[in-house]
Amino acid sequence: MATYFMVAVLAAGVSFGLTAWFRALAIKRGIFTPAVVDRDSHRLPTPRIGGLALVVSFLLITGLWLIWRPEQLTLGNRQILGLDSHLLGLLVAIVFMTMINLADDRIGVHYRIKLFGQIIAAGVIVISGISIQSLTNPFGGILIIGQWSPLLVILWLVIMMNVTNWLDGLNGLAGGVGLIALVVILTLALRPTVAQPEVALMAAIGIGAVVGFLPHNLLGRVFLGDTGSVFLGLLIGVLAIISGGKVATAFLVMAIPLLDGAVVFFSRIVSGQSPFIGDRRHLHHRLLAIGWRPSQIVGLFYSVSLLFGLIALNSQAIGKFWAILAALGLMGGLIALTTMAGKIVERDQIDG
Repeated sequence: MATYFMVAVLAAGVSFGLTAWFRALAIKRGIFTPAVVDRDSHRLPTPRIGGLALVVSFLLITGLWLIWRPEQLTLGNRQILGLDSHLLGLLVAIVFMTMINLADDRIGVHYRIKLFGQIIAAGVIVISGISIQSLTNPFGGILIIGQWSPLLVILWLVIMMNVTNWLDGLNGLAGGVGLIALVVILTLALRPTVAQPEVALMAAIGIGAVVGFLPHNLLGRVFLGDTGSVFLGLLIGVLAIISGGKVATAFLVMAIPLLDGAVVFFSRIVSGQSPFIGDRRHLHHRLLAIGWRPSQIVGLFYSVSLLFGLIALNSQAIGKFWAILAALGLMGGLIALTTMAGKIVERDQIDG
């Protein structure tokens, strides 16, 4: 445990310092600080550079560990250019997406380019050898994925990258939920029945990077930006599929954001809009509209993610299946609540 604690502390220290430095640099040079738009929950221009601190701290500590203890970062059984192929694929995908998203956070990039980039990054993960060969059937047996594995991996990673990006609408929301997901993955990876210390090590580095960033973000001083939110989604998604048992676990921790993303995605299509153009349809926006405070909304998401994470850690496939049904029910209840309360608010505004 000392190793995981040490890398987390190192990553947190680097991330905390870099976040403050990048923020000051962005303010001084007037960069990475877009104007406030209608769908934003904040009212003052705020630097969207915190995500770069996460990425740099993660890459730096990972690189240092590769120099010191490379055997502890062996995720697969194949090497490319002297590095573990799985790790190399993840690092290349992270750097590639960081370049695209930094450009988006700085000057804006068309959503089609970003989506294409996400598909390419997920393809790099597939080429590196990371795959989903099977999934556990909650009613018994194994579901063999076979030749559909590359498509499933790409779909899963693209969904995770977009969902964490859409979640980044309130201070501490995406970072906190991502932190919970990484803690759950680390806990599961350390169990004797799973025994994946290398996955736990990667999760610990990610945990430290998020912990160093969150104090700045919770105070509203700096945002993740697409660079940070997409990085979190990619990291969680990849760590979840290195071992098949983590896919359902990650899904449960991210259940409400995933379901919210699905609802918003299809509602935009039904409305004749692009599903990738931002608006105020997400659950956290709907809760804000009916009078919830940001701290209450963030607390709700944290509580639900932690609850489902604990359920995932302490249940078998059938238990996770019922938990997913419970998440569907909860999401349905929240949609009904915000819809009815929204109509009451609108009626009161008209009467007033």
